[in-house]
Amino acid sequence: MLEKNQLPYVLAGVLLMTMQPLLVTLSQNKDGKLDYNPASSTLCTEMLKIIISSSFLVSSGQHKSIAFEPKVFAQYAIPALIYFVNNNLVFVILMYVNPTTFQLLSQLKTVFTGILFRIFLGRTLTKFQYLAIWQLTCGTMTSHIPLCAAAVAGAAAGSSSSLGFMLSVGSCLLSAMGGIYSEKLLKSNASSSIHWQNIQLYGWGCAFNFFGALMSNPEVMSSGNPLQGFNFWAWMVVLNNALNGLAISAILKYADNIARVYAHAMAMMVTMVVSIFLFGQEVTPQLAIAVAMVGASAVQYNLKESSTPPPSSQPVQYAPLRTTEAGPAPEVQYAPQVFGTELAEKEAQDPRSC
Repeated sequence: MLEKNQLPYVLAGVLLMTMQPLLVTLSQNKDGKLDYNPASSTLCTEMLKIIISSSFLVSSGQHKSIAFEPKVFAQYAIPALIYFVNNNLVFVILMYVNPTTFQLLSQLKTVFTGILFRIFLGRTLTKFQYLAIWQLTCGTMTSHIPLCAAAVAGAAAGSSSSLGFMLSVGSCLLSAMGGIYSEKLLKSNASSSIHWQNIQLYGWGCAFNFFGALMSNPEVMSSGNPLQGFNFWAWMVVLNNALNGLAISAILKYADNIARVYAHAMAMMVTMVVSIFLFGQEVTPQLAIAVAMVGASAVQYNLKESSTPPPSSQPVQYAPLRTTEAGPAPEVQYAPQVFGTELAEKEAQDPRSC
C-alpha cells in the first residue's frame, strides 16, 4: 500500500522516466542518430549523481556524522556491477532478437521483482496483489502489440532465437536482482543518510562505466574530447537521468521495488500518450487497453483488504420468549404499509386514518 509520504518520490520518478525517451529523441540529429557518445553520457550521468548527492550531504550537515566502512562500501559494488552487466547485455541481446521481442520479454522483470520481493526481502503480498502484478505485466505487454504486428509485417529483421530468448529472460532477472539488492542495502541502516549511500553506489557506477567506455569506444576516450557532439538536449538527457537515478533511490529507500515497477509502467504509458501530441503517433486500441489495465492494476494493488470479519457459520441463538404472570406476551400485529394511490383512497374513505 502506497503511503502519502511516499507519493512525491513515486510521482517524481514517473515524471523523470517519462521525460527520458522524449529528451533522447530531441537530442538526435536529423537522421535520427546521436552525435555524442552514449558511454560518455552515462559516465557523465554517474558523476553528476555523485556531485548532487555530495551537495545534499554537505548542505544537510550529515557529512559530520558519517564514517567510511570498507566492508559496507564493497557491498555497493554488487548492484553497480549488476546494472553495468545488464546495460551492456542489452546490446548482445539485440543481436539475436528484434527490438519488439526484447520489449515484450523485458516486461517479465515485473514478475521476477514480485517473486524476489517475497524471497529475499520477506515481504508478504496478498493474492490480489500478486494478481495485480501479473495484470501490470500483461498491460505493459499489450502496449507493444502494434509494434509486434509491424515487426512481423516487415520480416527483414532477423528472427528471434532461443539464445536471445534466454538472454532476455536473464536480463530481466538481473534487473530485478539489482533493484532488490539495492533496496536491501538502502534499508539495511534506516538511520544512514541516503546521500551517503548514493555516493557509495554511484562511485562504483563511475568506475564500471569508465571501464566500459574504455572498452567500447577507446578512440573517443583517448581523443581528449569525450564530450564531442554534446548539444543542449544531450546535457538535458544527462541531467534528467541523474535526477531519475536519485528519485529511484528514494523510492527504494522510502517505498519499495513494487512502487518502482509501477512508476516505470506508468511512465511508459504517459510517454506513449505524450508522443501522440508531440510526434504525431497514432492512437491504437492496444494503447487504450494497456493504459486501462495498468491503471486498474495500480488501484487493485493499493486496495486495502476489508477488516470486516466473515459471517459466522454458527446457528443463530435466539433469546427465550419473555413471559408474564398472565402468560406469554401477545404477538404484535403490524398492518401492511400502503403507498401511492391506495393511501390516498384510504384517507378519502376514513379521514381519521391520518
